[in-house]
Amino acid sequence: MKRLFYILFCLTLLGCSQEEQQKPEHLLSRDKMIQILADVHTAEATVEHQVVYPDTALMTFNYLQQQILKKHKISEQEFRDTYNYYLDNLKEMDKLYEIIIDTLSVRESKARVQAGQEPVPADTSAGMERSQ
Repeated sequence: MKRLFYILFCLTLLGCSQEEQQKPEHLLSRDKMIQILADVHTAEATVEHQVVYPDTALMTFNYLQQQILKKHKISEQEFRDTYNYYLDNLKEMDKLYEIIIDTLSVRESKARVQAGQEPVPADTSAGMERSQ
């Protein structure tokens, strides 16, 4: 989760001085992009925890990312264009990632319950950061 916040912070810094980009022709819907990015971050976490060698991890992640795009029936170009659009429009990207973080938290809680573990309590510090 900390890694996700670090990525968001870096993206925010990079985009502070950029002008708003025009929407691409085949911009993915906000809901679809949220689901895709949540799946991508889940795949990234899975690879990070299961694969030891960097080369193998990269190959595994690339394969999983292609499977995610197939699952959502979109091309890599559509995904990249939409992602770049959000990178250039950081206010929208921030809103997107608020929902993605919530989505990932719900998925984690469900996975813990299915594994017979207690769900992780909501992180109160994250809520405080959002309200500031």
